[in-house]
Amino acid sequence: MKFMEIVKSPAVTAPVLIIFVIAAMYASRYALQNLGSETNLFVALGMIQLAAIALPGIIYYLIKGRKLSSPMMLLSRSGTNVFFVLFAALFFVFGTLLIKFVYFVSGETVTSLVNYYGDFSSTVESAGQAEIIVSMIIIPAVCEEFLFRGIIMSEYRQYGTANAVIISAICFAVMHFSLKNFVIYLFAGLVLGFVSAVTRSLIPSIAIHILSNTLSIYASDAFLRVTVVKNGAYFIGFLLISLTALAFILMMSRVESICYKYAEKPPVESIPARSYENVWKVFLSPTFLALAAAFIAINI
Repeated sequence: MKFMEIVKSPAVTAPVLIIFVIAAMYASRYALQNLGSETNLFVALGMIQLAAIALPGIIYYLIKGRKLSSPMMLLSRSGTNVFFVLFAALFFVFGTLLIKFVYFVSGETVTSLVNYYGDFSSTVESAGQAEIIVSMIIIPAVCEEFLFRGIIMSEYRQYGTANAVIISAICFAVMHFSLKNFVIYLFAGLVLGFVSAVTRSLIPSIAIHILSNTLSIYASDAFLRVTVVKNGAYFIGFLLISLTALAFILMMSRVESICYKYAEKPPVESIPARSYENVWKVFLSPTFLALAAAFIAINI
């Protein structure tokens, strides 16, 4: 392979995009900390997310000549299986609660209102609901799904769907700057990537992401604390494991039916590459290793 082909390959350019986004978001923390007294925090937060997450993705897309290695899955051309999305959403919710439960019983805490911009717990209490919904629920979901499932995952599809889902999930987790919460974000990225790959659309993953943000802000942590105290850790643990397993089985049962439909009428002209043959290209890329090193450095 020629040098320029290597430099322009998605395995090299996509991590550079994420590094740029991380740098922009890290710098935006200082912008938020130095807002004028008359500036609405949540309006600024929404604008910064659009500028630091969505805009770099758009610029990257244009630089690539609007030709990613695989077309962006903005809308499903073959129809979306509603039951699959429903079961995937349940698996996402119960799985996330199960991970948080493990944190909880081990003495760790996961604060939902802490993200890459800091702790918003006290500010949210005095904010309007419309401000919270737009700036902390809808905009993050749309921007992050566009970047990670729309751009990053599409770029890596030429190296195999499994590699694309995993690498986009890792990049998603890295972007949140939290080694402590890395497992939660990695799980979220894997499920959202899997949903996008199966439905061939960003719409279901955006919907599930919005649901996740809503529950994280308004319900999940308080629900977990109250239920564990009232019903005991063993019972809640057993219940969450059972519900997560049931949702997973139901979700995978719908995947089977979707695959049968795709076999009858393939949504693509060619079969994707085998992931295991391209693992080294994806995970040993110098720019991806640089991204991993930057994440470790930020958290040390």
